[in-house]
Amino acid sequence: MDWTKAKTILIVALLATNIILIAVYGHLAPASNTTDQELETETIALLADKGIYIKGSLPLKHNNMPVLSVEYDRLDPNLLQEQLWDQIPIDENDRSRQSMLELANHFLEKCGVLTDTVELESVNQTGTTTTVTYRNVYQEILVEDSYIICTIEGGQVVKMDRYWAKPVEFGRTKRATISPSAALISIVSEKHELGSVMVEKVEMVYWLDPTNYGGENTVSDTAFPAWKITYNDGQVIHVPAYLE
Repeated sequence: MDWTKAKTILIVALLATNIILIAVYGHLAPASNTTDQELETETIALLADKGIYIKGSLPLKHNNMPVLSVEYDRLDPNLLQEQLWDQIPIDENDRSRQSMLELANHFLEKCGVLTDTVELESVNQTGTTTTVTYRNVYQEILVEDSYIICTIEGGQVVKMDRYWAKPVEFGRTKRATISPSAALISIVSEKHELGSVMVEKVEMVYWLDPTNYGGENTVSDTAFPAWKITYNDGQVIHVPAYLE
């Protein structure tokens, strides 16, 4: 028998059991002396004992959630090329961070892709190049792996990368989701390979599993709730959030 593997499985099982017991205790005995803050503290201490450390605090358990129907929105490459050609560069003396952002916003507007789910993520300037990145946020929840990136040089947009899943509607049925603490169990199963784990952020997102993507001919898809765990300097794990 592979005792190392068996030991890892046992640790995962014990941790899962402990977290479930803590969660159940907190749910069934709200009138007890255990507060939500104390429950979180106990959970964080339990994870730390297994080499998983939390930066900051964990989010609250999310309410029941539906799936999200999306459509892949592909921009006509000819229209994009026309808009790239049809630009007047910003004067060199006016190329501030704010003016670069306004330029990118205006470019998206001319391309017809500046919708109400487009949200600014970052503006990065390296030398003479400015990169403006947007993300997809629907009703305050991030739609993962959906982005627009504008590259600006010489006072004009020289490139736009866009992969966009347009939110259409929520499903009619809402299902229960696991707690962020339970989602962190997935890291425990890989801890023997990762070493110590510093969890930087845990957030609920809508996730399109890339293993189910049907290719360029795919028109629509379904995004499912998932806990996005960012750890060890930007590494990411998505944990499906629905209870089995």
